Amino acid sequence: MASSKHVFEPFEALADLVDKEGLCRWTDVEPHFLKVVEQFDTEYSLGGHGTGWYQSKARYVNDLIVQLLQNLSKKPFAFRCKRDSRLFAKIDMDICYPKVGTPLVGGEVKILGTPPHPKNRGKARGAAADLHKRIREVALTSVDFKAAHAQPVPMSSLQQWVDATMPGYFSFWAIRAANDSDLAKVRTTLASLRTYCNGVAAVFYMPKRPIDQTTYEVRRLPDLSIDNVLREIAQRVA
Repeated sequence: MASSKHVFEPFEALADLVDKEGLCRWTDVEPHFLKVVEQFDTEYSLGGHGTGWYQSKARYVNDLIVQLLQNLSKKPFAFRCKRDSRLFAKIDMDICYPKVGTPLVGGEVKILGTPPHPKNRGKARGAAADLHKRIREVALTSVDFKAAHAQPVPMSSLQQWVDATMPGYFSFWAIRAANDSDLAKVRTTLASLRTYCNGVAAVFYMPKRPIDQTTYEVRRLPDLSIDNVLREIAQRVA
């Protein structure tokens, strides 16, 4: 786990568990992840941390995904690095293989939704509130990343171009849905994101009871399976 001024020991311990036990399936990590997220969000809800600390959740999720990929593929991945961009010379890449040279795959990790917090007047922020901004970021990065590296190919549609050109690009999401309606809005939009990415995966978690906003249950969505996308990436780098 890379050093950071924002540290949460249960996430650090989970990363060590994934590393030491060689876990390579999200389904094996998910129960541990849910417990850690409950602890993390409970601490955030108490008001002792700012948004910078909360955003470190994305870094931890990113590192878990990379470690799972490395365990599954037996290959070393780069994470939180810079890669060539058609528009900006260099862009931030959360996940990339190989570490140097022409990329075969790239990707990024996003988080959505926050629990109640004193600075938000004790209210939760739904995942859909920031969805369009994050979706635009992923769609632009995917196209820009591919355009910087891909060989020219005939383009009959955007979907065909995304599927036919290298490097592959994948997005992973950890989403705190406020309720069923919030989940449905996000799920529909993520399904549309597949037009821009070679794979889209997500873990959705939401409060079990309205009275307890940081005790969660996972809602499993087979069409956004993290394990399916991990396997596809591992096959591409094999």
